[in-house]
Amino acid sequence: MNQKDAEFDPQAESTYECFDCGTVVRATAPDACPECGAEMRNRRTPIE
Repeated sequence: MNQKDAEFDPQAESTYECFDCGTVVRATAPDACPECGAEMRNRRTPIE
């Protein structure tokens, strides 16, 4: 089974989700969650 990584373009917007509160934002690369300040993850990146 082939798995492909998500394409990464640092200038393109993507959907990010907060690890702590679950806030979802669409941005190019957020530094921290706008609601609680926690780390964000790109939702296209698998959690494994």
